[in-house]
Amino acid sequence: MDELFFSTFYLKKKEEQLFCSLPTTAYIQYKNFRINLLTGERKEASVDYFLREMDHYRLDQNYESPIVIHLFYELGHFVNELYDQLDETKPLGIIIHYSKVEHFPLMSQKTSETFRFKPLSKLSFELYQKKFQEVYRHLYDGDCYQINLTFPFYFRAEKAISPHDYLQHLWKKSQKVGAYAHATYIDSLGKLFLSNSPECLFQVVENKKKLWLRTMPIKGTMAIKKEKNRKQTWKKLKGSLKDQAELFMIADLLRNDLTALSSNVSNVLYKKYPLHVPGLIHQFSLIETQIDHKKTIADIIWNLFPGGSITGTPKKRVMQITHEVEGCDRGFYCGSTILLYKSVKTASINIRSIEVDYLQDEIKYGAGGGITLQSQAKEEYNEVLAKLKSFLLLLSN
Repeated sequence: MDELFFSTFYLKKKEEQLFCSLPTTAYIQYKNFRINLLTGERKEASVDYFLREMDHYRLDQNYESPIVIHLFYELGHFVNELYDQLDETKPLGIIIHYSKVEHFPLMSQKTSETFRFKPLSKLSFELYQKKFQEVYRHLYDGDCYQINLTFPFYFRAEKAISPHDYLQHLWKKSQKVGAYAHATYIDSLGKLFLSNSPECLFQVVENKKKLWLRTMPIKGTMAIKKEKNRKQTWKKLKGSLKDQAELFMIADLLRNDLTALSSNVSNVLYKKYPLHVPGLIHQFSLIETQIDHKKTIADIIWNLFPGGSITGTPKKRVMQITHEVEGCDRGFYCGSTILLYKSVKTASINIRSIEVDYLQDEIKYGAGGGITLQSQAKEEYNEVLAKLKSFLLLLSN
């Protein structure tokens, strides 16, 4: 395996990982320039140019060599015309063309090693409540209907953990791997981007020579205190009018996004369905629309990115509010990762995700949740901590 530069994806249907290495093209895009990740060369290039390049990738094409595109959350500021929120120094996207592909079984080696992490930051209830009240005022004033409020958490591993060790630990049991789990390690940046995401921004499906675009918003989460209580917890979540309202609001937003993209009616395949992950249970909707063969990745980005489940509604206004209230970049977290390989054309929403900065010896994890007028600060605070605990347990055990 090439340990200096690789991307790997979990292929759920085959219970294996797709390992991509030996990049032929790779660069990281900023607002007005890009850096070649293979040579270090800097070149003036606008983010608009970056998005125009996405028009080269049509949905009716198959790709013999893998193309991996990381969209950082802040790219959404440009997509939604929030130009004043763009920081010149923050990355907006990474695109990589790989020349080598290998298929491996999931990491199945027995290991008793336990990873431990030292917290470098802490979210107090007082701070959460202050931010909660700020977004709640916007809801009360009618500026928006739902806001996804998120927070960064910083850690340091007690001992060195290689990118391969992270994958070994995270992917050792298939039942703990998110359907859209993936990772990219770039040695020249000194960073590992790792996601155990269960959520899909889009997936292209071909059926009877027609193309369909599907999206799967997740809204509504409850912690599982005991595994034997999963059925009871799902019954409680399914019956929660507050969580149902959150899900249906975002499902309506995405139906509108899909209709704007395709000019066809969007169909709800699943209105409310359970999604099980370690320590948590979520609910999601599944929505699809028929799409023109000539549509491109750029068309999808302009209409869907960032995902409505991690912004809120209406999207543009919510992104203005969260930029002000949160006061920090989300980065890889809440962005999306696109994989184009052969007939696979799909993208995650990067929740349950970390950025490991080996140069700063720091790990960043993001967590949050949807806020509506029915939300209670203490309940939402506990949900954020439950999501944090769930991921740390997955990495530690």
